[in-house]
Amino acid sequence: MRRPPYVVPSRHDRVVATAARAIGGPVGRYAAIGTRGLGGVAAALIALGTAMLALGVFQKGHCVAKGWSNPSQFWRACYSDLPVVHVTSGLADRSLPYAGAGSDQPLGSGLVMWLVSLVTPQAGTDVGAQRWVFLTWAALAVLLLAVGVLAGIALLPQDPWHIAHLALTPVLVVLALVSTDLVGIALVLWGWWAWTRGHPVLAGSLMGLAFLIRPYPLVFLLAIALVAWREDRVRAAATALVSAALAALALYLPALLLVGEGILAAPRGWFSAGPGYGALALLPQSFGFTLLTPVPTVISLLGWLAALLVGAWLTFRSLARPDAVRVAAVMLLIVALSAKSLSVQTGLWLLPLLALSAVRWRDHLVWAATEIVHFEATWLHIGFSSDAGKGLPGETYALAIMLRMAGWAWVVWQIWQGPTRHRPGRTALHQESGSDGSCAVEPALR
Repeated sequence: MRRPPYVVPSRHDRVVATAARAIGGPVGRYAAIGTRGLGGVAAALIALGTAMLALGVFQKGHCVAKGWSNPSQFWRACYSDLPVVHVTSGLADRSLPYAGAGSDQPLGSGLVMWLVSLVTPQAGTDVGAQRWVFLTWAALAVLLLAVGVLAGIALLPQDPWHIAHLALTPVLVVLALVSTDLVGIALVLWGWWAWTRGHPVLAGSLMGLAFLIRPYPLVFLLAIALVAWREDRVRAAATALVSAALAALALYLPALLLVGEGILAAPRGWFSAGPGYGALALLPQSFGFTLLTPVPTVISLLGWLAALLVGAWLTFRSLARPDAVRVAAVMLLIVALSAKSLSVQTGLWLLPLLALSAVRWRDHLVWAATEIVHFEATWLHIGFSSDAGKGLPGETYALAIMLRMAGWAWVVWQIWQGPTRHRPGRTALHQESGSDGSCAVEPALR
């Protein structure tokens, strides 16, 4: 019997089969698979992902109608960086947000917010301006999600429906519109694709630009470089790393010269700040113990070093000989456990790894549940200072943080179990060399 051109998830995953009843039911035994090619899969995932983002707009409906003001944006869990930063910085005048004392937004995020302010029909500090900024970002988020889906399908042509872990995850509803992280995720996925096609300069450049949104793309790039080094592709790994640094500097240095030291406010603020929301480093403070400011900073930096060392050990010494996806997952977990601040939207950075691995939807939903619980708990804890009767005290919030980290550990363990543990036919993460030394299937995820 001829094998289908790609894996059909409703035939192998009970959660998918159950959920599929809402859109017609699981694929039948005699259905013709792949007659519309990958374009049909991409269109379906983009349409379903758009529906998830629409639910995200609905979830933040109170703020869309009433504006982003304290403390209602916390009680209603509808906070978003874009409308809030817009009215509290130079963005209201369609200027960069780094004038004066600067902004706590990374350079990449600040530039994206500035571009959003340029294309919105209305600027200013009133509710109408906030609403336009948010809805403009929601429309751009649809495009970014579509771009990410296309990159994921290009990476996994034999299992394109697994990119539903990016497009259909419940965390999109609550997290995707909070910040500009979707920009970085789209850049990372296309950077990974460029690496698979033998373009280390482009791969490194895209991940270097993503680094200006959040530091987590460095984890993915280091994992790719480590696995490439193991496979004697040292030159390609070095090229990608150097390209990433040059791409980031090519944007950062001119901005520093033209805008001034305001863009340094974010890194300076990180070094001087204490533990932030979502991090295990906040637990002592939640129970009444205060850490000296340098302590969580040093722990966080050591966490990055530990992530690199553990990633190198897993790559070169482990009997499992893991691919870059699994190495990156473990490294990202270490960085998260040692972080001094782990904002609610950080969970989005696990989505590329879930989409490129063989995780079951059951395990995905377990993790997503912990993310959503933490999302709600964070806003209730922030609101505690304005109304202790409605808010969440530090001790209870600490439990939400630990639950979230347990969810991270659970799903990373499932990723680590290997690409073929749960699902038959999944070969896209394997490297199979032909007689001429070429790679028969998707070598680049290694």
